[in-house]
Amino acid sequence: MQPLVNGGCECGLLTSPDFQWWTLVGRLKPGVSKDLARADLDVLFQQTLRNRDLSRRSEQERHDLFTQHVELLPAARGTDNLRRELSSPLVLLMGMVILVLGVACANVANLLLARVSARHKEISVRLALGGSRRSVVQQLLVESATLALSGGVLGVLFAYWGGPVLLAMMSKGQNQLALNVHPDPLVLAFTLSISLATALGFGLAPALTAARTGMGASLQITSRTATAPRTARNFGRALVVAQLALSLVLALNAGLMARTLHYLETFNPGFTRQGVLLFGLAPTRIGYRGERLAQLYRELREVLSEIHGVRSVTFSRGMPISHRSSSEPITVEGYAPRPNENIEVYLNSVGPAFFETMQIPLLAGRDFSPEDNSGSPQVAIISEAMARRYFSGRSALGGRFAWGEGKARQVFEIVGIVGDAKYHSLREDPRPTAYLYALQGERLGDENFGVHASNPASLLPQIRSVMHTFDSRLVPWEPRTLEEQVDESLYQEKLVSKLSSFFGVLALLLAGLGLYGITAYMVARRTNEIGIRIALGADNNRILGMVLREALMLAAAGVVVGLPCAWASTRLIAALLYGLKATDPITLSGTVMLMAAVTFIAGYLPALRATKVDPIVALRYE
Repeated sequence: MQPLVNGGCECGLLTSPDFQWWTLVGRLKPGVSKDLARADLDVLFQQTLRNRDLSRRSEQERHDLFTQHVELLPAARGTDNLRRELSSPLVLLMGMVILVLGVACANVANLLLARVSARHKEISVRLALGGSRRSVVQQLLVESATLALSGGVLGVLFAYWGGPVLLAMMSKGQNQLALNVHPDPLVLAFTLSISLATALGFGLAPALTAARTGMGASLQITSRTATAPRTARNFGRALVVAQLALSLVLALNAGLMARTLHYLETFNPGFTRQGVLLFGLAPTRIGYRGERLAQLYRELREVLSEIHGVRSVTFSRGMPISHRSSSEPITVEGYAPRPNENIEVYLNSVGPAFFETMQIPLLAGRDFSPEDNSGSPQVAIISEAMARRYFSGRSALGGRFAWGEGKARQVFEIVGIVGDAKYHSLREDPRPTAYLYALQGERLGDENFGVHASNPASLLPQIRSVMHTFDSRLVPWEPRTLEEQVDESLYQEKLVSKLSSFFGVLALLLAGLGLYGITAYMVARRTNEIGIRIALGADNNRILGMVLREALMLAAAGVVVGLPCAWASTRLIAALLYGLKATDPITLSGTVMLMAAVTFIAGYLPALRATKVDPIVALRYE
């Protein structure tokens, strides 16, 4: 292999022993199986490991490396991490879609049952005139299939509109994902199949109920005696209970995801989220090196600090939630590691006023100072987690730790302890972190600047002007506020929270409509009974209580059935939660109260209509 060529300069990355990260793409030779290629690559991988210097790694890490195997993945999947990042949330959302579909289908089945009940006399006449029960079932199935296919077509139209919206929700900040989310023939065929399956599944029961209608009894039905068959009434109530149970599952999961997002957006991650503008600078690419580079950073800090509204300015290799801090093994003076213990800590090279700008509290000792230069002993500031782990029971101030091997070994004296801050993810546990002073030693390179100001977003034009004054080739790249950077790291949580909340509200709305429909149907069928009750002296509160009681009993049954299902479902999303348990009592009680409110509204409207029944009209109606 020849070294990579970049802009006419041989970089030699393939032969560099320090470069570790590559994405390798290959094509199998004709006649070579995937298993044979994997076996050959495994041998090559083991040989490569034996030729590398792994002395800086622990025995357990070396063991883990030599027990790994090469895995060949189809190149058609691409090399992006999007599949790994979004597979679990999208599977969860697909499950929610299926549950919402079940709630909607149960609603439609209830409406079809009510419609069939109202058409008993029509169906009996057709049967009496020689129509077959099979033709009745076929007609009702065609009607339900037409209804389902119409819904499927409407859903496809919504999918064309909602696809770009979903893609925007999945994207990180201004970086839009290059995915084709428009329905293709396979998706259209799947939608058609699901529509037909729901038509058959939820239209068959009402059709069979209608086909079992007795001709003689049904022809004698009047408005006074008309009631749905007991089996149909019980089936309708069971559908409503199922709707409410599924809605409880969806609402509880949506509540847990919403509370997780709220917690991640509001808890203290160890640094300030507001008032900090971040941007990168790459002066090494235009020739800045050594003392010239250090002088550039010092002067830039001074000039940027003089801009009106700026409180402090710093630079560092890694900023919070930027994934740019490195993890390295260290040795701590006075600490004996356990066998196979992972002794890696995060190392971050930071400039002056880093902790002031990020508002990371100094708990003990001192901050870096101008006296910490290349001629003085190397110093470091460590996080509380590192002090707790390596200096338990003794003071960390004045302690020492070493990093590197051989001539590259460097020893640092600890001069300060700061609070824990998160650098890779808001979900990570506080990691042991050591901060090295960027202006001490040869640590400067392309750095990230942080400017703490009252209105950071408005400073970018002035910062660009300052850069141009120093060197017209200096251009800030990826400017954004720290708040935007943190928000972009939560894009997955926001996607799941928004969509699950939408599905939860939709399911509750559909369940409420189903409960309203069956309660209204019950009131309409019992108009004569209600008129008699009113004529015999029943007041409005009694009528309201009678109707609401049945609605609340259905809701209670839905809660009883739904709670075990909801508890089981929360165990599936436990890995997506943060800051609360899957059995969070606040979310559970809030979901039950929300369902009670929906139930009350859905039952109160038909109950209110029942209180307005005129007994004279009800008793005379035929």
